[in-house]
Parts: sequence; C-alpha cells; structure tokens
Amino acid sequence: MDAKLVCYCILILSGAFALLSLGLLLIRMSGAVKEATVLMTILETTLAKVNHILDDVNNKMDMLNAPVELVSGFFSRGGLKASMLSLLGFLTSMFRRKK
Repeated sequence: MDAKLVCYCILILSGAFALLSLGLLLIRMSGAVKEATVLMTILETTLAKVNHILDDVNNKMDMLNAPVELVSGFFSRGGLKASMLSLLGFLTSMFRRKK
C-alpha cells in the first residue's frame, strides 16, 4: 500500500464518521423540535389562562377603584360641596322620576 491509498482510506473513514455524526445530530434535533412544539402548545394554553385571570383582576380592581374615588372626593378641596350638590341632584331626579 502506498501513502496515497492510506490517505484515501483515512479520508473515506473520516467522511463516514462525519455523516454518521450529522445523522445522529439531525435525529436528536428532530426530537428536540418535537418537545419544543409540545411545550409551546402547553405554553399557549397557559398564557391564555393567565390573560383571562389578568383581565378578571383588572375588572375587579376597576370595580374597587370606584368606591375609593367616591370617598376620596369627599376629602378633596371643594369636594364636599360638589358631593352635596350631586346628592341633591340625584334626589331631585329620583322624585321627578316617581311622579
């Protein structure tokens, strides 16, 4: 065997090893992509649930904010006059509606 034939054998063996390694890498990558797809579907459903919960929390915070603003209006400057006038207007509108 001459040196040229030995070099060809080494080159062929290294090419076969590279192709084998590349095949194993692609097989493992396809498994990782499948797992990532499953995780993404689970993540999408979780995010939808979280968005729904956050919307509920925001609505409840808005509902809690209205009484706080009403009470804080009594203590603001000139708020007592305005609240008395609005209460008086509400009462007169109630009496007008009943008639």
